[in-house]
Amino acid sequence: MAKKKAHDGGDALAHIRELHEQNPELQAEYERLRPRYEIVKQLILARRKEKLSQRDLAAQLGVSPSAIGRIESAEHSPRLETVVDIADALGYRLDVKLIRKKSTPTKS
Repeated sequence: MAKKKAHDGGDALAHIRELHEQNPELQAEYERLRPRYEIVKQLILARRKEKLSQRDLAAQLGVSPSAIGRIESAEHSPRLETVVDIADALGYRLDVKLIRKKSTPTKS
C-alpha cells in the first residue's frame, strides 16, 4: 500500500493537483463537473468585470443575493435558462459548443 504524504499547507493547489493525478475516481468526477465549474468561473469573472456585486446582479434579475451566491459557489447547478439570463444581465451572450471526446482504442 502506498504511503500518503502529509500536506504541509504550503501550496494547496499543487497538493490538489497531485491528489487529482493519483486518483482516477477523482479525475472522473472532476471531468463530470468541469462544465459547471467553467461556466460558474466565467459568470463570476463577467460580473466582476462589470463591477457588479452579487446583490446588484440579484436585483437586476429579481432574485435573492443568496441565489446568486449559491450559483457562484457551485452549490447549485443553474438551469440553462438561468445562465442565459445572468449572461444577458451582464451584457453577454452564451456561446455553446460541443467538443468530441478523445476516442478510446477499441479492443480487438
